Amino acid sequence: MKRNRFLILAAVCITCFLLSSCGFKDIDKRIFVQAIGVDYSGNEKKPYKVTLKLAVPSGSLKEAGVKYTYLTKEDSTLAGAIRFLKTQVDKELDFGHTRALIFDKKILEKDFKETLDFFIRRRDIQMISWVAVGEPSAEEVLRVKPESEMAGSTVLTNLFSGNGVESAYITSTFLFDARRKMVENGIEPIIPIIRTNKDHSTLIVNHSYVFSPRHEPVKLNPMQTKFFSLMASRINKLDIEVKKKGENFTMSVDSARVKYKIITAPQKKPVLKMKIVIAGIIEESTFDMNPSELDTYSKMTAKKTKQEVLKVLRFLQKEDLDPLGFGLRYKATRIQNGKRYEEWQGIYPNLTFDVSVDAKIRSTGTVE
Repeated sequence: MKRNRFLILAAVCITCFLLSSCGFKDIDKRIFVQAIGVDYSGNEKKPYKVTLKLAVPSGSLKEAGVKYTYLTKEDSTLAGAIRFLKTQVDKELDFGHTRALIFDKKILEKDFKETLDFFIRRRDIQMISWVAVGEPSAEEVLRVKPESEMAGSTVLTNLFSGNGVESAYITSTFLFDARRKMVENGIEPIIPIIRTNKDHSTLIVNHSYVFSPRHEPVKLNPMQTKFFSLMASRINKLDIEVKKKGENFTMSVDSARVKYKIITAPQKKPVLKMKIVIAGIIEESTFDMNPSELDTYSKMTAKKTKQEVLKVLRFLQKEDLDPLGFGLRYKATRIQNGKRYEEWQGIYPNLTFDVSVDAKIRSTGTVE
């Protein structure tokens, strides 16, 4: 027994000598990357232009002002650009707090999968980082300094996380979700667009791009983006404006539920039946509203919602886009035979949309 204990102790001691030293670095030896921007440089030999937004540590939380610094490098690979940028700072680049990845449209058009693949593979970049398209460029978006932004807390996180602003015009997309939808048949990623105003002091997010491996990305305008968010059940709060003969009013939706199913009966035209239930109150009106006519106002709102939803569905069908995942639903609700996606590609162009909307206005919003 004593001999065995001695051998075990000797083995442990020898192993300790072979272990490498600790790779941990103190926080004062690190600088945190808040966001990464990737643009197309225009040079085929070095197509990637990488911009890092770094939070500059301050001595006190009471110090006012936004403190950031920026590093930019063009290279033939993303990894090469980032490794070169490490030579421009005296601290280790820490990507553990990187929550926003901004891309130029051209770089995603060039190769969506390859570009995202680098960030998916890096172990120090979170899969729950937000993905967006920057206009006119990712670098210009990152360099915008809104007055509401605090040092160490980038405004991009508040735009997409839902903890700050809540808007149906913002289609927040995670890194892992964008990658999954790009490689999966039957659903396509929708990426929000971040634009800047003329003096580069404000960020605007109310458009989006739908990316498809079959053709160039297609831009959705604010109205299309809003009703896409409704159908995708991404948000419950939105407004619906109803106009009729000069009597206009706006319904503030507090809750929304969307259900749909795809019906493919033999010898019949395929139909997608969608049922939408919304509820809320009147937020604004240009005339005196009668509380006894809430049913009439509700029917008007339901009709308007149905019209806008059908416009978006038919637009996506015409452009051969499927960001709502109808094809994925079709595959999941049929017995697999290895050809379900090919079947769906033949069904989708001929699909008829049957949309029903049930709107419930609870109050005119007035106090008698």
